[in-house]
Amino acid sequence: MNHRSPTILDVAKKADVAVGTVSRFLNGRNIRKSNRDRIEAAISELGFRANIVARAMKTERTKSIGLLVPVFDEFNSAILSVLVDELQANGYSLLTFHHGHQAKAMIEALEAAASRRIDALLLSATEGIQTEVERQVAGDLPITLFNNDLPEVAADRVLVNDRAGTAQAVRRMVEFGHERIGFVSGDLFESTARNRLDGYLDTMRKLGLPIDEELIWKQDWSRSNGHVATRAFCEMTNPPTAIFYSSYILATGGLEFMRGASLVPGKDMHVVSFDDPDYFSLLTPGITAVAQPVKAVAQSLAELTISRLENDIDAPRTVTLDCDFKLRGSLGLKKD
Repeated sequence: MNHRSPTILDVAKKADVAVGTVSRFLNGRNIRKSNRDRIEAAISELGFRANIVARAMKTERTKSIGLLVPVFDEFNSAILSVLVDELQANGYSLLTFHHGHQAKAMIEALEAAASRRIDALLLSATEGIQTEVERQVAGDLPITLFNNDLPEVAADRVLVNDRAGTAQAVRRMVEFGHERIGFVSGDLFESTARNRLDGYLDTMRKLGLPIDEELIWKQDWSRSNGHVATRAFCEMTNPPTAIFYSSYILATGGLEFMRGASLVPGKDMHVVSFDDPDYFSLLTPGITAVAQPVKAVAQSLAELTISRLENDIDAPRTVTLDCDFKLRGSLGLKKD
């Protein structure tokens, strides 16, 4: 009687892991220790052909890492620039993908990234893709989240303390004599937008200032949204004296409206932005901003990802970085 030789499907079933996880193991790619232990035990118990395993284990990783972001704006382009240097110094190359804040496009990009046999993925996420990200993590594709978080996903992450950065900015605005502060938000289905709005609301409450819902503009991250929001605020019977923009793109739209309306930042309307692109310091007046630690974010992404690929690490790790407050003329002169 002939006995069928065990296959990769048998190993996956015996180890209670996905076939893709066994494939990654056989191709010499890092997987979680718990999965590796089960696969090795299954191979031993089933008598999976040792010569096949030995030959497969000699296959090197691709030494390539994917970067998936919504768009290559100032922030993500700066991340990309540092990442390329950090990864190349460690023998890795970088493949880039973008999703335009669309869940469907992100899912397609995730699948494309995995099919390119990348060793790991750096991901600025959005809501609506958690199931797909969890599927990739379960298949032992190392994913490091940044900028926009998916809290329930068991992955490494590099986050900026958006809430604290916004809180610091609002406190400074109040110190400068502002009590009616307009807030222009990005998409609230993203963690960055929610955290920045929470920082505004928490600080206003702690300082005993009323929260006027008419002063909270909730739309998207577009430049046109910043333009429309600023116009709406300025046309109010009782307009805010200062506006906080949740991103530099929103702030740029607001500055565009002010210029067209002959309003001077820091005089006719006081302005603070989350994000600090280089040109903010070159404008007259300069734009006060919450500056993200872009270089530290990129370096942390590289360090976490490479260490996971080259070492036995099970538990997810989180790096949280603080922002800097850049005071410039758009906040005007401090009132006595």
